[in-house]
Amino acid sequence: MKKWAGRFFLAVLGLVGVFALSFLTFQGHWLVASFLAVFLFGTVFIFAKKNAYPLRFMYPGLITFFFFLVLPIIFTVLIGFTNLGTGHLLNKDEVKKIIASEISAQTESEGKDLPFILTQKGDAFEIVAQDEVAQKKYSSTFKIDDKEILLNSYEGQMPSEGISKGELFKIFQKIKEIPLVLPTGEKLSFGRMDALVNVKARFQILDNDRFQDVQTKAIYTADSKTGFFVNDQDSTDKLSPGYYVGVGGNNFKRLFADTSVRETFSRIFVWTMLWSLGSVILSFSLGMTLALIVNHKGLKGKALYRVLFIIPYSIPFFISVLVFKGLLNQDFGIVNEILASFGMAKVNWLGDPIVAKISCLIVNLWLGFPYMFLVTTGILQSIPNSVYEAAAIDGAKRFATFWHITLPMTFSAIGPLLVGSFAFNLNNFVGIYLLTAGGPPFADATTPAGSTDILISYTYRLAFEGGSGQDFGLASSIAIIIFFIIALLTLLNFKLSGMFKNKESR
Repeated sequence: MKKWAGRFFLAVLGLVGVFALSFLTFQGHWLVASFLAVFLFGTVFIFAKKNAYPLRFMYPGLITFFFFLVLPIIFTVLIGFTNLGTGHLLNKDEVKKIIASEISAQTESEGKDLPFILTQKGDAFEIVAQDEVAQKKYSSTFKIDDKEILLNSYEGQMPSEGISKGELFKIFQKIKEIPLVLPTGEKLSFGRMDALVNVKARFQILDNDRFQDVQTKAIYTADSKTGFFVNDQDSTDKLSPGYYVGVGGNNFKRLFADTSVRETFSRIFVWTMLWSLGSVILSFSLGMTLALIVNHKGLKGKALYRVLFIIPYSIPFFISVLVFKGLLNQDFGIVNEILASFGMAKVNWLGDPIVAKISCLIVNLWLGFPYMFLVTTGILQSIPNSVYEAAAIDGAKRFATFWHITLPMTFSAIGPLLVGSFAFNLNNFVGIYLLTAGGPPFADATTPAGSTDILISYTYRLAFEGGSGQDFGLASSIAIIIFFIIALLTLLNFKLSGMFKNKESR
């Protein structure tokens, strides 16, 4: 029974897969079709081959790993080498369809301006139109979901009245998309709410990559470098929308060659490194200091202090950031209210470039020190007392003991965690975006960027918040750079944690 159930599952999966592959292939989505083909082949191999039986237990994890990690990385890399963004969101074939469907605005001179009366009969409508020039009338009955309306010659009288303008307005957006065809084959459309007008294409298709404007006779040819159909005589005359094309390393070139983009990227890159490094140093320093105090033999109520120091770690991250955003509000925040009560001027905590950076570090310190406190507490408690007793016998003072024993032994254990913390803060989007949204903005930046933006928030703003449009290509190129930085930090982490050494010793 199980064998037949398995075969039935593979048969259904195969049929669905073949249908999906055919659909994607005909739609021109070759890359997605290729991934789907690999997925289907792997599934059939794992469940049909007896030798691959152990892989069935790994199958859910492999699928999750592929679709949620490998696939996004592949698409990010591919997009990083294209001009995908506002004005270039469609592929070439889709843009050609849009341009070919454009209708010429010159309709009045053609003499086909046919007044019409629309009446309703149940769920259907009857239209009667009159050609005043040719002294002919046409009629047809249709429904809103019809693909086309065939008009026939009509010898009767025009209806005295039809549906009201309000009722016509409710359905006009739907019926205006339905073409009406005269007995001669000429096409009309609901161009106005009181008349049918000619449907005349603005562009004539010359060949696969060229259009000609019917009125001006200008020829537009596809430009594979810019992703536009460009006028052969005037390169500044382009048809919209454009289509996405491969641009090679142009996005990376913009980051380092374009002066305005390079300066913005450099400032954000430097601040990202300072933000990550400063967050790690401050949180580690405060966490270890508190751990040393709490672990002191003469301190009473250690359990209470430990609970109090862990409280910031137990509160959801984004809630803490939003609370601090309210506390640091320049006009209504409690921090400035306290300063004002002492006669001090209110500080623009989140609006001044320098102060905003300090505010980000302080808030991240509050959110990060409990983790370091927990880790260093465990490390300090694992150091044998005999080490300190030997140091005391040798005459070592408290500072010397800390500098030569406590700190080195702590670093040897916490080193990989510090590297991991650095990598985490490098991508700490929530900590920056919820507090300052990357602001205050750079006055001279040509891309959406601010003084507290880090690379990951800059990437997000490029992709989704660009004032002049979205730039997924440039955003993906920055994401690739972040990926390599994290990869290097991961290798360093593996090195510090001894993973490579352990592998070699096996």
